[in-house]
Amino acid sequence: MKLQRLSGVCAAMPFDAISTVSAIRPGRVANLQVAAIPVRQLGGAPQVLLVTTRGQGAWIAPKGWPAGDYPDCESARREAFEEAGLLGRVEPYSLGSYTYWKGAAKKRAYFQVHAFALDVERELRDWPERKVRKRCWFSPETAAKLVSNAELGALILRAAHGVRARVFSPGVPTSPLC
Repeated sequence: MKLQRLSGVCAAMPFDAISTVSAIRPGRVANLQVAAIPVRQLGGAPQVLLVTTRGQGAWIAPKGWPAGDYPDCESARREAFEEAGLLGRVEPYSLGSYTYWKGAAKKRAYFQVHAFALDVERELRDWPERKVRKRCWFSPETAAKLVSNAELGALILRAAHGVRARVFSPGVPTSPLC
C-alpha cells in the first residue's frame, strides 16, 4: 500500500497560533478527521500510546478536526499534544485511513480519519486535556486489540512496525507502562 501525502509538508506549528475549536477548511468533507499514532522505542521494542475517550473511557488514538489552513499532519500532531501531552515529529505522509460511526439512531454520523505516525520526543506532565483523559503506552499488538476499530488496529501495527525504520532522537524520555 502506497503512503499518501495529504496537504503538504509538515513544519513545526505553534500550538497557540490556532483555535482549538474545530475549523474546517472550505471544500473539505465535513466529517473528515485526523489522528496521530504516537510511537516510541523502549528497550529496542516499539510502543504505542493510546488515550481514553472523554465519554466512555474507550482506548483510541488522539484524533480530531483538521485545523484551518494547516497541513493534516500538523493537525494530527496538535491533537497528540492536546489529548495526550506529546511532542514529536509527525510523518508528512498518511499511514492510511479508518472509518467509524458515532452517535445512535437518527443522530448517527459517519467519519473518515486520516492517520499519521508521530515519533514521540517528549511527554509532558501537564497538557490541555489531562483532567479528562488517561494515557498509556502499550505494545503494538495490545494497542491494536484494545481499540474497537479493526482498521485503526491495522494502522497502529503499521505505524509501530515502521518505527524501526525511522530515526529517533537520542535521549527520548521514557515513562513506564501504566
